[in-house]
Amino acid sequence: MIRKIFAMLFCVMLVLSGCDEEKSSKKMKIGISADYPPFEYYDNGELKGFEIDLARLVAKEMGKEAEFEDMPFSSLLAALQNGSLDAAIASITSTPERRKNFDLSRCYYAESIASMYMKNEPHRNPDEMIDSKVACQLGSTMEIWAKEKVTAAQLIAMDNVGQIVEALKAGQVDCVLLDNVQAQSFCDVNPGLAYNIVAKSDAGYAIVFKKQSDLREKINVILKKLEQNGELKKLMKKWRLPEE
Repeated sequence: MIRKIFAMLFCVMLVLSGCDEEKSSKKMKIGISADYPPFEYYDNGELKGFEIDLARLVAKEMGKEAEFEDMPFSSLLAALQNGSLDAAIASITSTPERRKNFDLSRCYYAESIASMYMKNEPHRNPDEMIDSKVACQLGSTMEIWAKEKVTAAQLIAMDNVGQIVEALKAGQVDCVLLDNVQAQSFCDVNPGLAYNIVAKSDAGYAIVFKKQSDLREKINVILKKLEQNGELKKLMKKWRLPEE
């Protein structure tokens, strides 16, 4: 009798385990860094942005539901490596170094680098950044660019884009480097700020996966489809992103 009870309990556990696995397989765990409007940000506690919409659309095309994990930008790649994420989408530029260590999708957006500053103290180009305090997001393309192009400046890297913008407004730094669309977004709500495009990136933003992920090719097919059927263009128009 006891053996029968244990056998029944074991069967129930297997069924429940199978249900959990099926439920899990229908979710796609995606890492984001939700401090980057208009790409990903919180609006009254709700996740919004171009990349949030894109990730949900990609997951839907795969018959899955996007489950977002918000974390500092500098932690995303480590989370991919340890297997706690299926993918990361957070305005991550496709660089040669990243392609060595991770699988990256085809690019879905080409970025421009902008300098944002107080209107009355312009820092519009690298020459005007000499001997200045320049802030950027830790681990970003802007940090890489600044280390190469503005070596005479004091570079300050922070985890959170909101932090660097607040540091600028408080007079703790002279300018910040970020994507031009994001700079426009911050200037729209902060009349005292202005920006200038300082460089056009040769690379673009991509979805990132752990090496040898079977998701890369599937998502590349979906991204190409969204580009061809006009859905990607619709999202760019919705979030006021340049279409070139």
